Amino acid sequence: MYKNILIGYDGSSGAKQALARALTLAQTFGARIGAIWVRGSLPHFPETVDEIAEEKEAADKYFARLEAQIEAAARGAGVTISCEARSGHPAKTILAYAEAGGFDLIVLGSRGHSELWGRIIGHTADRVSENAHCDVLVVRADDLTA
Repeated sequence: MYKNILIGYDGSSGAKQALARALTLAQTFGARIGAIWVRGSLPHFPETVDEIAEEKEAADKYFARLEAQIEAAARGAGVTISCEARSGHPAKTILAYAEAGGFDLIVLGSRGHSELWGRIIGHTADRVSENAHCDVLVVRADDLTA
């Protein structure tokens, strides 16, 4: 059924549950699986070149931790996974990456780290499910306070 699955991953508890579900689906269907983390940013104007470098270094370190989590889960499931980090608007970036990569399923947690912001303008999962070219599975968090 699904041959090319994309997981949106930000390290939140909802994303971890979505990753587990995506890995199970990849095992079931023998699908290829990819993960993407989108570094969204609030409007910010760094004052120095050093500040830009520091922000990039912090983001790279954070992605390295996410990538290690993803790869450990994939190894445990006996699945190979590719990981990507991109910058931009989370929903738009996930949608563009999914379409360009020929993914036929996008798997997301129902809520990520942007709880307050999501309540104001809508969660990434809402935006992706409304605009995706393919099926979207939104995995509900077991703990709704996550």
